[in-house]
Amino acid sequence: MQRVIYVTIATGLGLLISAFRRSQVASLFLTSLATLLSAVQYGGNIDPVSSLEGVGQIIGEIYPTSHFVTIARGTFSKALDFGDLTASFLPMLALVPVLVILGTLAIPKQER
Repeated sequence: MQRVIYVTIATGLGLLISAFRRSQVASLFLTSLATLLSAVQYGGNIDPVSSLEGVGQIIGEIYPTSHFVTIARGTFSKALDFGDLTASFLPMLALVPVLVILGTLAIPKQER
């Protein structure tokens, strides 16, 4: 379930970025840059989000990878169920329609 939500968020982010780029290569590069680098820096893989300071902590709390990491660790390491991880699912679920709608609205209409 969390993988489907995370992939949908990444797809929505890619859709949003591709709306502002003319080439597919530039869109792919910027999307991978935005997802991979931010995931490593602010996702909680290396350092916990709680140890970040200032703007880094704010980005870490907003960025969906930190919630995905919390869900994955809670599920596999601590055997937590959905009720225990609701606080991490809700921000991810709230971000899905926002990114998909913004990406859809930002795509320019094709000329006939």
